[in-house]
Amino acid sequence: MEITTQPTDLTEQINSWKEEVNEVREEVKLMRERLEQIALSSAPREVMQKVEHFENRLLRQREVADETFHDLKQCAKKISAQAQTVTHDDRPVCDYETMSNRMEIFQKLFVELKEDFNHFMVSEL
Repeated sequence: MEITTQPTDLTEQINSWKEEVNEVREEVKLMRERLEQIALSSAPREVMQKVEHFENRLLRQREVADETFHDLKQCAKKISAQAQTVTHDDRPVCDYETMSNRMEIFQKLFVELKEDFNHFMVSEL
């Protein structure tokens, strides 16, 4: 089944995802600052091991956010270079479906990380 989609609709969705990725970047920055405070304290060794564990997870989350943001920018460029309407077979151009799936996974993994982090912060403070 063919569907016609306006590039502006696709661009709006991509811009929304870019905003979400930027929000995740900011949250990761705040989480790292909180970990830094614990790392500077004289916490027990097992707490410091957990701090290191979360530092690594947050570092990886930031890397994934940066990669995702870059790919979203590239996807937006491809869409803006297209004609006024885009005809597709249930799959918008520029691997939009792939980006949508990646964003779902990105969101799910960040929610899990945030829950784990908040549980750690509550249990250690």
